[in-house]
Amino acid sequence: MSNETNAMLALKNAWTGAIAASDRLRELGPSVQSLPEDADVTQLDLDTYLDAALAQSIAALALRGLIEEFQPKVAAPPQE
Repeated sequence: MSNETNAMLALKNAWTGAIAASDRLRELGPSVQSLPEDADVTQLDLDTYLDAALAQSIAALALRGLIEEFQPKVAAPPQE
């Protein structure tokens, strides 16, 4: 497998992970938005919210890091 193939697979997988993590936040959105303003935060499922937010942030940072890793390759002239 070539380096280009590996890079493309890594990009696709990182992108898929970021989308899946964002979808989880979107799934939780209605339940968060429907919380009453006077709800007791100690009664909320904060672990679920934290897990979803953390997964999304890690996935987004991983995708960003991968894209930033590719950028110098785009700017560099092709080697023969």
